[in-house]
Amino acid sequence: MKKKRKIKELVILLAAAVLAVFCYSRYMEPEMLIVKEIFVETDMDIETCRAVFFTDTHFGELYDEKHVKKIVDMINGREADIVVFGGDLIDNYGRDKEILDMDYLRDALGRIKAKEGKYAVFGNHDYGGGAFSIYEELLAQCGFQVLVNDCVVLEKYKMELIGFDDYLLGQMDSDLCCVQKDRFHLIVAHEPVISGFIEGAGDNFVLAGHTHGGQVSIPYFTKKQIPTGSGAFVKGLYEASDIGAKAPVRMYVSSGIGLTKYPFRFMNVPEIIEINFSKKAS
Repeated sequence: MKKKRKIKELVILLAAAVLAVFCYSRYMEPEMLIVKEIFVETDMDIETCRAVFFTDTHFGELYDEKHVKKIVDMINGREADIVVFGGDLIDNYGRDKEILDMDYLRDALGRIKAKEGKYAVFGNHDYGGGAFSIYEELLAQCGFQVLVNDCVVLEKYKMELIGFDDYLLGQMDSDLCCVQKDRFHLIVAHEPVISGFIEGAGDNFVLAGHTHGGQVSIPYFTKKQIPTGSGAFVKGLYEASDIGAKAPVRMYVSSGIGLTKYPFRFMNVPEIIEINFSKKAS
């Protein structure tokens, strides 16, 4: 009898643990939002610059547009020099356009403040699901310059900002991977696999998203779930030795903000990234 009672207690405890994990990953973690602060130093002659990076909002049926207010307020609280969006604004525009309040979303994103400019790139979901027809115009109305295989020289900071088109569904310009100028390059690419293609001069730091960190972080399972275009990268900071490109390249892969495929996040709290760039002290 004692053995049966112990087995019953273990089953109850296991069921309670499973229920707790389910409730946390379904109703609690997806509603969280944190700011991760990182510091990037370079030997290049740059001026101190604070960039705020957010990506993979996936507004739609799993993550409604009302979340954008908290996102915008937290971004503005960082007093950024530049703000960069890494793509995948809407999860599936064709499916979700009737339930999304696009005016609300446009007004909120338009409130994002940046001293020297707001920039964005395309993600694969911005091409898929019908969003391609509205994405660039929508972000332009919000004050973002969408970079499609484009470079912007940030004269004030002595940096060059490079934005790639989406690797999976766009027309990524491979020639742009060969950076010619001997300066600091801030490179934005939705898919982190692009980091391995970089070659040429200068120092390079890549900002990417796409992976969601696996969205649900479970050993073995997570690496099976990260999407095509992720390469060997899941989330976090990667050094040049991790990337193996033909140029000095470091990268931060964000686990993003929203939800796609399933309504869960576990051990991948939605995040906004603050990157503080500076010249190394001599």
